[in-house]
Amino acid sequence: MDVVWKGSRHFSKGRRGYRPEAVVVHLMEGSLRGTDAWFNDPASNVSAHYGIGRDGEVHQYVREADQAWHAGRSWTPSWSGHRDGVNPNLYTIGIEHEGKADETWPAAMYKASAALIKEICLRWNIPIDRQHVVGHREIYARNTCPGSQVDLSRLTKMASGIAVDLGNHNLIGQKGKVTVRATVNLRDAPTTASPKVGSIAGGTEVVYTGWTSSGQAIDGNPHWYRRADGRYFWAGATEQPVPGL
Repeated sequence: MDVVWKGSRHFSKGRRGYRPEAVVVHLMEGSLRGTDAWFNDPASNVSAHYGIGRDGEVHQYVREADQAWHAGRSWTPSWSGHRDGVNPNLYTIGIEHEGKADETWPAAMYKASAALIKEICLRWNIPIDRQHVVGHREIYARNTCPGSQVDLSRLTKMASGIAVDLGNHNLIGQKGKVTVRATVNLRDAPTTASPKVGSIAGGTEVVYTGWTSSGQAIDGNPHWYRRADGRYFWAGATEQPVPGL
């Protein structure tokens, strides 16, 4: 997807050994252009990793490997993934959305947000569900962010749907054989967002009819093989973790 880099002066380098475990949804209570400026205002001391406009335009302010200052406080959190005593900025990625709390989200913003959430979750091996896509108020209950109009369940289902849509994954139609090193799950799409439909035991030689390099990245490897029956299995569990070499 197209992402415009804007940058922010407000962030902390690195994550002190933590990694992104969830996506936090925010509302700007203003415009995308205003947020671009606010995240570089010396007085603000706030930022997010991304901002999405009502027309679907996506801006990036902080690299995902660094901490944006978007959810540093917690108060009576309802989110089950919250870690007591740990700054949530260390293990979350924040996305701001243009508009006001009482404004209905347009389809273009839902679509862009879902696509971005899908990409983030696949990059960091984050499950695409409501335990891992949360509203800011679920961390800081004194806040109503992201407002009353967003349907977080709908947003999460849209992101999951994009992840399992085979049209969003390139397929190289190359046949061959590969040996599985350890038991690996079979799925209908190259992502753990697709339910397990079977498994292959370690030591088994498998005939494949194609592979993709745009599946979910597990341990940094986004390659998945496809069998003749259309089922996918992660290439990292085989003796040839990068197909085509």
